Amino acid sequence: MGNRVVIITGASDGLGKGTAEIFVRDGWNVVLASRTKEKLELVAAELQDEKGEVLVVPTDVSKYEQVQHLVRQTVKTFGRVDVLINSAGIDYPNSIEKLEVEQWNKVIDVNLNGVFYSSKAVFSHMKEQKSGYIINISSVAGKKGWPNATAYCASKFALTGFTQALNGEGKAHNIRCSVVYPGGMDTNWHAEKNPEFLNPQDCGKFLLHMVTQNPRFVVNEAVISPIVEQGYP
Repeated sequence: MGNRVVIITGASDGLGKGTAEIFVRDGWNVVLASRTKEKLELVAAELQDEKGEVLVVPTDVSKYEQVQHLVRQTVKTFGRVDVLINSAGIDYPNSIEKLEVEQWNKVIDVNLNGVFYSSKAVFSHMKEQKSGYIINISSVAGKKGWPNATAYCASKFALTGFTQALNGEGKAHNIRCSVVYPGGMDTNWHAEKNPEFLNPQDCGKFLLHMVTQNPRFVVNEAVISPIVEQGYP
């Protein structure tokens, strides 16, 4: 119970899963959140022999009530929330003409509203603790827009302003907030594996490094790209 506690959304695969692996091996108690219970339980089974404890809480981050339940279960089980990593994200690549209104709304609901819901739900707990760290996973699409990604780019650009404003609110309570912009990553978003892309576990190591720095030190934002994308955006 004395271990530090991290909630990771989008934890069933990709960056979220890779980050969970790194944190639990470092002795953190890790709360795994995503929509699919079965996938989360598979991840939890892989991590059961590591140093930290693992809690599975199926959560659709686009539903505020479910996010509130996620945080309540975390506090009930572990007594605190030290770090929130908002990693859940979706995309519907398409031209503006073909992108459905429902698809646009879903991207905004998950990628932006979900971050707001999760951050809002943990903030009071972190404020009471007088400490906390919120990391919002954006994308290089939050630095530079490209065709056929209007919804995705809009949601990721918005995270920058949200994080900066939240960081300002958190300063008086020792709550740090950062936004991270990963480049191409070797996840199931891509049809084929690319060894030159970012490794999710390596990204997790970077996030662990961020949150374990001196509490007076905050990485406001960071672009992390594979060497093949050096200089981007």
